[in-house]
Amino acid sequence: MQLPRVEIQSQQAQIGMQQQKPEMSITQRPADISIDQELVGTLRISTTASKLHIDQSEAFADTGLKGPLRRNEEWGAQGKQSVMQYIAKTVQQGEQLKKIEHGTEAIAQLAKQNGERPTKEINVGFVPEHAFKVNFQYEPSDIQVDVDWPEPNIHVQKHDPEIHIPRWETNVYLQQKESIQFHAVDPTVNRTL
Repeated sequence: MQLPRVEIQSQQAQIGMQQQKPEMSITQRPADISIDQELVGTLRISTTASKLHIDQSEAFADTGLKGPLRRNEEWGAQGKQSVMQYIAKTVQQGEQLKKIEHGTEAIAQLAKQNGERPTKEINVGFVPEHAFKVNFQYEPSDIQVDVDWPEPNIHVQKHDPEIHIPRWETNVYLQQKESIQFHAVDPTVNRTL
């Protein structure tokens, strides 16, 4: 025997979604720059003369070219030395003559000493003897540079960025409606109710 039964068919609702995601955009104009500068400046250059001092007096003295003051000084020194040598020679000869009574041949020895002439030496020489006897002194010149240059005037006008962010949209809709159905399966059930 078959019992009557009821069949139930149901369908769930389904939601659909549509999304719109437009792209974001950022634009920015470059900055406006202006530079103003007067190109008229002042340039001043000052310099001192360099100096070169050359002292050749020692080199000239080697060749015999001497000034009168230097000659007098040298001759005075030579004269003093000659006087001192003569005094020493006279004292020595006086001491020899004091001993004449001892039978020394002092007079003959003195005559021989006074009659001898010193030998003269001749050598090849270079004038001036030393190349470093010429003295050089150099004072370099001093250069001074002054510049009066006006400062530039720089003006910058910046532009803010333009940011465009469109709205993102999501549309939610009912894609499938829910439903429920009942069916009687037994043929004996009166369906007219």
